[in-house]
Amino acid sequence: MKLILASSSPRRIDIMNIMSNNYTVMPSNIEDSLILSSTVRINTMVSAFMKAQDVFEQAIAKNIAPNNELVVIGADTVVSIGDFQFGKPKNENDSFKMLKSLSGKSHEVTTGYAIISSNSKYVDCVSTKVEFKALDDDTIKKYIESKEGIDKAGSYAIQGLGSVLVKKIEGDYDNVVGLPISAIYDKLKEKFKIDLLSAEV
Repeated sequence: MKLILASSSPRRIDIMNIMSNNYTVMPSNIEDSLILSSTVRINTMVSAFMKAQDVFEQAIAKNIAPNNELVVIGADTVVSIGDFQFGKPKNENDSFKMLKSLSGKSHEVTTGYAIISSNSKYVDCVSTKVEFKALDDDTIKKYIESKEGIDKAGSYAIQGLGSVLVKKIEGDYDNVVGLPISAIYDKLKEKFKIDLLSAEV
């Protein structure tokens, strides 16, 4: 079986590497965090499925493996408060506005994930509640200067310097980083007969 992660995100790759080295990285051509729906859950799941499907088709076209031996994982993460969705910041000014909006409040980090093979498809999402400390402008500006959050949904990275912005989280930490590996592990094992803890996939 050929397992492919449809992402070039270093954070998602790091999480996958904790579980297994028996997979291939192949980024999709689908733009991250497309606003496809006003509903966050639907938005992330549709985007994740589009990424996984795109890479599945790429892999078939490149003859990476027979299509009945391919399993592709796609994911998309969105930060939101209510129905308002935060994607990746366009620039430092956008980053400041995002972090100012998140300051002193709770927000949801939702990652949609899709697992597809030639004869099975599974799509779901995981949400984690994150509460930020009340941040003064100087703290926000110094964090922005680190450049850490410039390519992250919500403009911060909880696994890096961004951890100091966070007061508490409720739920799956890996989900906030970008890949709810526990849920994905369960579904790979249950529906696709792949155990990431095995020496071979």
